[in-house]
Amino acid sequence: MDILINRRSLIAHLGAVTSLLGVSDGTSAFAGSEGREVERLISRIDEVSGALRGELISITDWRVGIDELLSRIPPEDLVRGIDFDHLARRIGFAELGVTTAFIDFGVNEKRTLDFLPKLFAVDTGRSIIPHGHANMVSAHLPLSGSFRLRQYDQLSRDEQSLTIRPTVDRTIRSGDLSSIGEDDDNVHWFIAEEPSYTFDVIVTGLDETARQPYDIFNLDMEEAERVEGDALHVPRLTVSEALTKYG
Repeated sequence: MDILINRRSLIAHLGAVTSLLGVSDGTSAFAGSEGREVERLISRIDEVSGALRGELISITDWRVGIDELLSRIPPEDLVRGIDFDHLARRIGFAELGVTTAFIDFGVNEKRTLDFLPKLFAVDTGRSIIPHGHANMVSAHLPLSGSFRLRQYDQLSRDEQSLTIRPTVDRTIRSGDLSSIGEDDDNVHWFIAEEPSYTFDVIVTGLDETARQPYDIFNLDMEEAERVEGDALHVPRLTVSEALTKYG
C-alpha cells in the first residue's frame, strides 16, 4: 500500500496533482533509469510537502512519508540522478561549517517546488553546528561519509536560550535518514567523521502568520546546564560565534 494512502485528505490532494517534472509524458530531466526514478521521487516528495503546507497532513505524517519515500531509492541512484559529482566539485568544502548547493530539478518558471532540495558538504571534523528551528521542517539523507548525529526535543525558548531534551546520539551513514519535527527532534548537530554529503529536503513558511519564513537558533552546547531530569538549558549564539566554536 502506498505511503499515507489510507488518509482520505491526502488522497484527495494527490489525486489532483500531476507530475511537475515530465514523468507523466515519459520525458525526463535526467538521463538513464536513475534520472527517471529521481524524477518520480522528487514529484512525490513535492506532493507530500504540498499536503503539509495545505494542512492536509501533520508534520508527523510528513516525516513518516519522507522516510518511506527516500527508503525506496538506493542512495547511489540518487547520487547519479542529481549529478552529484558536478555539484560536489563546484561547492568543495568549507574551512568552517558547511558548503551547500541548491539542486535544480528543472521545474519551470510557472511552478516551483513546495520544498527546497539542497546538497550539504561537510569535511572531516567539521559540523552542521548545533541549532534548533521554528516555522520549518527538514529531512537529511547522507549520500556518503558518516556523521555523529545528536538530536533533541525543543521544550521551550526565549531570546537568550533554548530548553531541550536529548533524543538521538548515534553514527549515521549513507541511507540513514533523519528529520526534525515542530518540537520533536527539532534540534540537531551533525559532526562529520569523514568527508560527507547529505541530500536535504527543507520546507519553510509553515506558519503564514509568522513574522519571517523560518528561524534558526544556534546553540552553545558546551555551556548547557541540566535543569530538570535530562532537560538542558542552552544559551544561544550568533552564527559567527557558533561557527568559531563548533564549525
